[in-house]
Amino acid sequence: MKIKYLSLLAVSLVVLPGLCKADGVAPFGVASAYNLVALGTVDSHGNTVIAGNISTTADITGRVAAAGMVTSGTTIGSNLYSDPWGSLAHFDLVSTGGLNSGEQFNINSHGNVFAPGSNGNFNFNGGGHRVSTGSSGIDFDSLRTTLDNKSLALAALSANGEVLGTNHSSVNPSFFVLKGTSSILNIFNITAAQFGDTNHPLDIIAPAGSTIIINVDGKNVALGTGIYYNDQQNSGDSSANSNILFNFSDADTVTINGQFTASALAPFAILSGNSQMSGTFIAAAIGQTGEVHNQEFTGTLPPTVPTSVAPEPASLALMGTGMAALAGLIRKRKKQ
Repeated sequence: MKIKYLSLLAVSLVVLPGLCKADGVAPFGVASAYNLVALGTVDSHGNTVIAGNISTTADITGRVAAAGMVTSGTTIGSNLYSDPWGSLAHFDLVSTGGLNSGEQFNINSHGNVFAPGSNGNFNFNGGGHRVSTGSSGIDFDSLRTTLDNKSLALAALSANGEVLGTNHSSVNPSFFVLKGTSSILNIFNITAAQFGDTNHPLDIIAPAGSTIIINVDGKNVALGTGIYYNDQQNSGDSSANSNILFNFSDADTVTINGQFTASALAPFAILSGNSQMSGTFIAAAIGQTGEVHNQEFTGTLPPTVPTSVAPEPASLALMGTGMAALAGLIRKRKKQ
């Protein structure tokens, strides 16, 4: 499905040979500081299609932000020690739509909570308090538009990594291998069937420290087994896989039923599953999951427009036309 965006994105996006890394620039804006982010989706008229709710009861060791509600009580913020984007977050829990009556939350960080109304109960371990008026510090409408665009733009990038599958000589012959050689950026395109293979764990072979983007095509996508990085399966709050991003630009549902240590961008999808997850997880809505561990994504995403070279006027006009068309595709994608 990504191919339908490619021709328009070709004129609207310019990717530099290098990544033009700007130190201190968060890859997902304020969302970079959160473990779980539910954006919601709207149609072309601004009507809500998917409410941005988070309903998991599993422990979440990072921050949580919902454009709608955090509907179920849970434990939040147990591990913010490795927190590269933490200064962007005003609150450790944001539930813009308030809370359900009787739900109990344990806040194990030293941060505060934003939740309008008076429903819900909090046990603040280490300080903190509830704020029910004013701003959450997150403009979800703007954030949603930005991350919708980002997901579609990443999906249109040309792959430079090889999908070796099971035809390889790896440490474990049963692995389904993706191999990249760039020390800067490795991009792979795989199908939902490859992502969902229950017989072959997905092993990503690439230079340590390089940014890895894996675009997964498909409407309803489910991870069949675990994720490995350079033949190792990392878990918990380890930052070993913090440079890996799975992008689901076409998905309506994403299900994680295997050990998943990487970040996920799925702005049009409902994310759920039964296995432990470690990373930054951004979706339209988030249902029940396994434990969610705090591993903020620290990879460097390629820019969509050059920052060091000013385009010629004719190029600006062409880019404007392409971006307008892209905006129309985004509205169509949301309506669908």
